[in-house]
Amino acid sequence: MKKVLLALPLLAVACAPVSQDRTSERVSELELKLTRIEQRQEELEKDLEETNRRIDRLTEILSELRLDLERIKLRIETGITEREIPKVTRIPEEKKVPTPGEEEIKVIRPGEEVKPEEGKPEEVKDEDTAYREAIELYSVKKLYEARDAFLNFIKHFPQSKYTDNAFFWIGRIYYELGDMGRAESVFKSLVEKCENGKLPDCNKLPDAYFQLMKINMDRGNMDEANRYYSILLEKFPTSDAAIRAREHKNLMGE
Repeated sequence: MKKVLLALPLLAVACAPVSQDRTSERVSELELKLTRIEQRQEELEKDLEETNRRIDRLTEILSELRLDLERIKLRIETGITEREIPKVTRIPEEKKVPTPGEEEIKVIRPGEEVKPEEGKPEEVKDEDTAYREAIELYSVKKLYEARDAFLNFIKHFPQSKYTDNAFFWIGRIYYELGDMGRAESVFKSLVEKCENGKLPDCNKLPDAYFQLMKINMDRGNMDEANRYYSILLEKFPTSDAAIRAREHKNLMGE
């Protein structure tokens, strides 16, 4: 009996390292799984960002095609040449373009910060959801609602990776509404912010230069259009915007 009692402590001591080893192995396994989950999360976030960029590009292409189709239809119906075709103004029948208020104009001028429209309740979402919903509104041509959604996005997420995109789409909305002055102001504001390092991401900067080139070509201000064209080719020669700029000038016979 005494021999058995003496053996028990020895057995407990012998088992202790085994138990500790298993615990360490279990901890290592959990740490490895956690690392893999974190890596997968990073991959998914990158995939989401790339998907949003592609949606942006497809939305822009669709918008360009719609505008081109309207110009072609107008040319066929009226017999007006390409250079004489007026800019199509997209204004829903039930709603007219609001008279620009002083506060709203300041929102889009270079160096000014975006302010919310007064008297409207705001719903704060996470930035991915807010940006996606604004893009969806624009894609179905709810231009006024999309404009407000993008303005609200900039207010709540001024340093988001999508903030430059929001500025760009506001400019596009005014362009499609035929408000060239305000569209130009927005694109210039985007350029100013990007050139001064005020935004964390500026993937829409080449497109802003392209839009400024188009606006000045529409006005017949070729000196200014060529200036933006030269800047675009110098800074972003291989960008999609540069390719479209070359094509656009060729189509216009420039």
